[in-house]
Amino acid sequence: MSARKIAQAVMGLAFAVVATRGLEAQSAPPAPAAPAAASATPTPPPGPALNVINERCSACHSTATVFGQRRSGDDWAATVQLMVDRGADLTPDDMSMVVGYLTANFGPEPAKPAAK
Repeated sequence: MSARKIAQAVMGLAFAVVATRGLEAQSAPPAPAAPAAASATPTPPPGPALNVINERCSACHSTATVFGQRRSGDDWAATVQLMVDRGADLTPDDMSMVVGYLTANFGPEPAKPAAK
């Protein structure tokens, strides 16, 4: 087996592991309900990645499903890869743009200051 084929196999396994993390996050029990004002789906900022999400991701699920989540960059990358593995029509450039957009706008919420 050539070094290139070995590298491709290792990358494939790595993506499978990362995608599995995405599945675990999707099947995790729901977080406790937040107050009504905080639980509203945030309005996504405009941009090319939003257009891709609206055109390609909404073919299988609502965009509220996407924008109602907060994930780390690694978790967004795993989720987007999982969606591509399931048939989402995204080029590698689209994937990178979408992951960057989601991480910047729907990353983990900043930690709240401790009560005094």
